[in-house]
Amino acid sequence: MPSPVGHAIGGLVAGWGAAGHAPYPAWIRQALVLVVVGMLPDIDLLFGWHSGPTHSVGAALLAGAIAWGARRAAPRSAYAVTPLAVTCAYASHILLDWLGADTSAPFGVMALWPLTDGYFMSPIAVMPSITRRYWLTGFWEHNLRALMFELVLLVPLLLIVWWTRAVRSAR
Repeated sequence: MPSPVGHAIGGLVAGWGAAGHAPYPAWIRQALVLVVVGMLPDIDLLFGWHSGPTHSVGAALLAGAIAWGARRAAPRSAYAVTPLAVTCAYASHILLDWLGADTSAPFGVMALWPLTDGYFMSPIAVMPSITRRYWLTGFWEHNLRALMFELVLLVPLLLIVWWTRAVRSAR
């Protein structure tokens, strides 16, 4: 499964792709929200049940509903981001984990919760795994290679989305 850096970039790519234009400096605050939302599903690591319901479409929709409520409660907030952008940023985490190599049980993500509690994993691992086994030989080298792969894959997507937003806002 991808690193926090990969999830942050993925959240930004997906969220910005769905978000409307935001002028400077609001786009920086928008970016911060989307980066945090892109990493948010891994909050379950603190509780010992990684890849569970927080890694699901249900949780992504809940995140969007919370964003909708926050936007209605404080429509002029500098941190208000469209509910669609929040949902997409959150869902990017699920997609990246589904595409990632998973080396620990339970394998895959509970992507379709609450419809099913089954775990799903792509038959082809596009994203390399990140290991938390710091005591193993090669820990740093493995994770650095995985991070470099994520950057090579995701940064061009980020640049495309950023450029597209810049072109749209210039019109």
